Amino acid sequence: MNLTALRYFYEASQYRTLTQASQHLHISQPALTKHIKNLEKEYQITLFERKGRYIQLTELGLLLIEECHELFQQEKRIEQFLSTKSNQKTIRIGTTQLNNQELIKHILYDPLLGKNNLELTTENTTSIINKLSKEILDVAILPEQEVLNSFVKTYLYTDHLIFVASPTYCPGFLNQEQLKNYQFIKREKGSYLQETLESWASKTIQFSNQMTSHSDALLACIYQNGIYLCSNLSAESLIKEGKLKKVTIDNFPLIERKFYLYNSKKELDKSTKELLTKLITIFQNKRA
Repeated sequence: MNLTALRYFYEASQYRTLTQASQHLHISQPALTKHIKNLEKEYQITLFERKGRYIQLTELGLLLIEECHELFQQEKRIEQFLSTKSNQKTIRIGTTQLNNQELIKHILYDPLLGKNNLELTTENTTSIINKLSKEILDVAILPEQEVLNSFVKTYLYTDHLIFVASPTYCPGFLNQEQLKNYQFIKREKGSYLQETLESWASKTIQFSNQMTSHSDALLACIYQNGIYLCSNLSAESLIKEGKLKKVTIDNFPLIERKFYLYNSKKELDKSTKELLTKLITIFQNKRA
């Protein structure tokens, strides 16, 4: 069967005259008429009847239109399927524990991001930088890093550090004298949060059990294991749910960090470019 002729018949049926159809299909009217006539001649059928200046589908023509609709819809589905498979590439994203929840939330909630093959690596900053430099990762979301000056850097959002605690663990404001009455949740050596806390806190500060992951530390905080220094964004939803509360401590400075998306200066393929553009737009719009 000549599918070209069948397609012209299907498209022409959407118009009242073959003149209108030929104009929209960018084909001459004689050529369009010939395609349809050849189809009718091949199967010895009549698909159109003339009603004055206009054309009208015969009963058989109407039935064939339904079959054509199914055929060409299936063609579109196959094209979309093959396009998806040909462009589907695993994009490797590296991030730290402080912002992986924000990234995962966007991936899960956004239908376009969710359709991509994404491989998420969550490790400490040093490890992420190392893997990005060795091209084990395609992109990384990190606070500003001088060692990554050779990479493309796109601003995403600004976050700041806050103290949180279980709503009944301590008052919402603490002065330096009151700190001795409470313990702080400890993170592993080399953790940015732990280093920041130790550089600010007095030697008399008390620590609870050490937690090696951000999610475990938040859980320990919920169960009244102590006060926890963390990223505002990472605790935002737990504060809204009433599981944690923000604690203001006298003389603790405002520590802000700008987060960027880093990727190689090498030319990116189309699917990776589209994903990064989408990801950047989502983060920037959320924090606008």
